[in-house]
Amino acid sequence: MPHEGSRSPGAEPVMEMLSEHIPLSLIMDMAAPDGPRSAELLASEGLPDGEWWEPSPRG
Repeated sequence: MPHEGSRSPGAEPVMEMLSEHIPLSLIMDMAAPDGPRSAELLASEGLPDGEWWEPSPRG
């Protein structure tokens, strides 16, 4: 199992973006402009059951 010190040097910026809550689909769009678009991924995978991006009623 890899440990923290064995992470690829290219992983650092990606991990930083993920920690800032940038969606992985957007990172994929930026990293592979000719790859699948996030809209296509959403169409094939669908929305999640719970809308985690909406604030909870409890505040």
